[in-house]
Amino acid sequence: MQVSSKGKYSVRAILDIAQHSNGAPISLAVISKREGISLLFLEQLFQQLRKGDVVKSVRGPLGGYVLARDPSEITVGEVIRLVEPPLYTTSCFSKNESVDNCRIADSCLGYVLWKQLSDHINSYLDSITLADLCGKPKHEVVYDLKMKSGRMLSGKFPGKDRESTDKSRSTNEESRSINEKEAAVVPLT
Repeated sequence: MQVSSKGKYSVRAILDIAQHSNGAPISLAVISKREGISLLFLEQLFQQLRKGDVVKSVRGPLGGYVLARDPSEITVGEVIRLVEPPLYTTSCFSKNESVDNCRIADSCLGYVLWKQLSDHINSYLDSITLADLCGKPKHEVVYDLKMKSGRMLSGKFPGKDRESTDKSRSTNEESRSINEKEAAVVPLT
């Protein structure tokens, strides 16, 4: 699973408006220059973002685009879904999230794992608003590390002896204590 240039550039362009607009329209030419994104590509993306009620266009010599709603009401997930096909962790899902194109759908045990991973990714992207990202230094972003669904796996793993399983368990406990923090600032490199 990979977010394409459409998704990444849309988020960057919308963040540019959120950070620099102050309520005044910003032209795509200005965003293009500041962000290093092709003007023609931005025009295509902004048609979809306008239809999705993320931005409004303002006509005239001082025209451009403004956010259609408050930055706290627009999520990264919403922006990405407007310009990307659905984000799936595996190719066995179709657009309606069924496994119509999978020949082993009735007996597949991995379906739940991949479906839950897709749901967690989408939930995470929906939890981040433009307001969350605005004003943060470019090398930092806040991640919510609190686990909501608990442990996914427990017990002894096949092919491992008791000692390595115990080591793994203590590492998981250390990891869990880190995950129980409400949030952490993680540098992006």
